[in-house]
Amino acid sequence: MGVHNLFSNEVLAEISPQLKQLRLERQISIEELQNATHLSLKVLRRIENGKCLPCSYYRRLLEFYGKKMRIVIE
Repeated sequence: MGVHNLFSNEVLAEISPQLKQLRLERQISIEELQNATHLSLKVLRRIENGKCLPCSYYRRLLEFYGKKMRIVIE
């Protein structure tokens, strides 16, 4: 499995709302986030709506917010 395919629908259902909440808590518009991360509005909206995209996009957002994600295999 490639790194770009690690996210299942269940994982996305948890990550996506948290990323949107971080943006709202920091009072950042989606356009401001676009300028800061160099991700398109379409990509940002898809991420916040839980659509599966390459991990690199999620990583870029996590770096912007100063967050890290840990993957635990049980």
